Amino acid sequence: MVESFGGIINLVIFVILTLGWAYYAFQMLVGTASFFDRFNISHTGIIMGRFVGSFAAAGALLHVVMLFVGPEGGWFILTLFLVQGLIAAGASLVTIQSQVGVKEGVKYTAEPVIAPLVFVAGYAYLLWAMSSIVYA
Repeated sequence: MVESFGGIINLVIFVILTLGWAYYAFQMLVGTASFFDRFNISHTGIIMGRFVGSFAAAGALLHVVMLFVGPEGGWFILTLFLVQGLIAAGASLVTIQSQVGVKEGVKYTAEPVIAPLVFVAGYAYLLWAMSSIVYA
């Protein structure tokens, strides 16, 4: 498994990204109400939170599959998640700056901007470090 990822550093970064997706999937699919409570978001939106959680769960599952079948030719999956992270960070930044939910009591934090950028950095590194593998 280490060899198929081009070394231990690449594998560790990929596993961390996999765990990140699993963490957010769990929060949004199982712990949705407590996640919403943390940001003081109305529970009327839980269905949308779980809908978003389904994307995180799909991400986690794709990562687990890549762990077992290998990352060869997987550039498009890594690129998808890199682009998704950029869009998520940008959309979150615009939302936070607009303060659109403040009147309803939404508590904004930097997490929706910082977390996707951490994912972006991981995917950008893997696309570079594993270029001979994922573009094969």
